[in-house]
Amino acid sequence: MSATDPSLAPAIAAYVAAVNRGDSTVVASIFAARAQIFDEREHCVGPQQIARWMCAGARRLEVLGVQQRTGKILLDSRVCGDFPGSPQALRHTFRLDDQGRIERLDISR
Repeated sequence: MSATDPSLAPAIAAYVAAVNRGDSTVVASIFAARAQIFDEREHCVGPQQIARWMCAGARRLEVLGVQQRTGKILLDSRVCGDFPGSPQALRHTFRLDDQGRIERLDISR
């Protein structure tokens, strides 16, 4: 499964591709203005904080599975990078706004 998988919403596919390229320049186009990310002990709000968070560590995100639930999209992945315990199996839970941009992302084990 890849970022071009048709089961991924365009903003989520763009997020996966951006993480894999280490490219935070797309943040403003795929995240809502008041978007929030909850990643373990980190909480980011808005495109500027999210862009800094995306640049904080080299990552490779491999999509393992996608599930659609009411109001959210669950993405199971394997994430590699320069962090303790790499690689790790993680779940990304996305919520999109009415324009299809990411308004909330929760990352958990």
